[in-house]
Amino acid sequence: MKHMMICCGAGVATSTVALKKLEAYLTAEGLLDKVRISQGTVAEAATRSDLDFIVSTSTAKVAVEVINALPLLTGIGTEKVFESVKAQILG
Repeated sequence: MKHMMICCGAGVATSTVALKKLEAYLTAEGLLDKVRISQGTVAEAATRSDLDFIVSTSTAKVAVEVINALPLLTGIGTEKVFESVKAQILG
C-alpha cells in the first residue's frame, strides 16, 4: 500500500480542500483502499521517511515525488493531478 501525504504551509486549510477532492476521486476510481493518506505541513513532510509521494499546495523540497495540488484549488488542471496521483498509487 502506498503512503501519500497531503500538504500545505500550515497543514490545515488548503490541504483539507485538496484532501476532500482527492478522497472523492479515489473513491470513485476504487483506489481509496490502496493508499494510506496523511495530512500535514510541508515542513513535516520533509522530516518523514515513510512517504511514497506528496500532494502539496505549497512548494516542497523533499526526497519523494511531489504533485502540485494547486489545480485542485483553482479547478484548472484537476484531471492532470488526479491522473498523477493514480499513477503513483498504481505504479
